Amino acid sequence: MSNLKKLLFLISFSLLGGCSFLQSFHTQSADYVDVLIQEKHYARAQKVLQHISPEQPDYAALMAQKKRLQKLINKLETNTLAQVQKSRKQNKWQQALQTLHSARAKLPESRILRKAEQNFLAARNKRINELNMKIDIHKGIWLRDAEPLLDAVVRTQPDNYERQQQQQQFKQEKARTLKNLARCAREAMDEELFELGRRCLELVNKIDREKKYAESLKQTKAKLQRHDLVWRQKQIRISDELLKELKQGYSHDNLLRASRHLQKLSSHRQGAEEKQYSKMLKQELDKGIAQNMDAGRQLYSAGKVTEALSIWTSLRQITPDNEALEAHISRAQRVLKKLEQLGKQQPASVNRSPSAQ
Repeated sequence: MSNLKKLLFLISFSLLGGCSFLQSFHTQSADYVDVLIQEKHYARAQKVLQHISPEQPDYAALMAQKKRLQKLINKLETNTLAQVQKSRKQNKWQQALQTLHSARAKLPESRILRKAEQNFLAARNKRINELNMKIDIHKGIWLRDAEPLLDAVVRTQPDNYERQQQQQQFKQEKARTLKNLARCAREAMDEELFELGRRCLELVNKIDREKKYAESLKQTKAKLQRHDLVWRQKQIRISDELLKELKQGYSHDNLLRASRHLQKLSSHRQGAEEKQYSKMLKQELDKGIAQNMDAGRQLYSAGKVTEALSIWTSLRQITPDNEALEAHISRAQRVLKKLEQLGKQQPASVNRSPSAQ
């Protein structure tokens, strides 16, 4: 189909209306399919191309269009999934959903897009549930801190009716929030959001003075204890492996992994064995940092400032708040800057004519 004919088709399509114009074509002609593809009516083009036969005069052209259409469909599906993933990472959930709806309008029968939409909706529901849990946690923290203050106010003014009403409303809010926190603990464990579940459980224990939820949350507590046991065993095993590797050599990779592992351990409650491993890891990590710092100093003293700076800069990931390290880096950067300035000035003095001197 020539470019001029394509242009005429598209102009006619827009002027006469899509449906009436397309009806003027033979529904299995290459021209008809070409217009569908141009207008991104991929689903309709697919249906037409499913029924072509070798006896048709433009069979070769239709087969070429079929291959082209499949490439366009694959591209649309791939780009849609990538855009949805990007929007999710940016917390633009509505934009991601609109992207999916737009793609599905072009390809309503696409199993890939249908599955992607199902997964997206499940992930969105999980995210909403997680946010609601966090809201309940913040309410629980406020209730925990406010209750003794309100009790003190009521005791100070026992005959104040407004304070009594306020206390009554507080108790009602406390009952609702406790119920939500108990549900939060159960659902968080089911969804393997263990740290959220732990916070909900801790708040229930502190707020539920009458222990109304103690029995119903036994299984939830047991599930968290099992998770903690498995987690601790895993971290001890990793700690042991890292210790062995550090004793064999203080490579940058070993030091970085040890540093990140220690940060991970410090963010969780540790038992006696974990604390012991943390202490030994910290000792080996400090030795490795000191050794690398010293290696940089030796290079610096030998005039190899760039090499020294490279070592010190790489240590930033491992020990980010090290003042001595930052002092070394600043000094090396100043020296290199000064050397660069001198290097720029040198050619000017060499190129001056004898008369200028």
